[in-house]
Amino acid sequence: MSRPKLTIRGIRLPVRLGCPADERLKPQLVEIDVRIRFDPPPRAMVTDRLEDTVCYSVLVDAIKKVVADREFSLIEHLASEIFNSLRRIVEPPHKLRVTVLKVSPPIPELTRGAKFTVGD
Repeated sequence: MSRPKLTIRGIRLPVRLGCPADERLKPQLVEIDVRIRFDPPPRAMVTDRLEDTVCYSVLVDAIKKVVADREFSLIEHLASEIFNSLRRIVEPPHKLRVTVLKVSPPIPELTRGAKFTVGD
């Protein structure tokens, strides 16, 4: 049996993001996906109890704290900061992956955004 995984998709938040600085004047929409591969499997598979797994709300709150009242020039740095924050919640040996999508970069030819992924 493969390791169980939890995927949370489409966490949408406004973030002051971009290069150069004037791009950061107005928050831009980003979409964040989080994937956790459990090793060992979460006890919640048997107990059906929230405290035996990772709570989505806790993860979203941690991400919101990372982006609150901050500016980021690059999605690479934003993804790394989110990853490091969530790593305090999702500890090894569990695998963690964070993907940040800049939904509408100010480049007309980028019609589906720009995405960066960090983690396992």
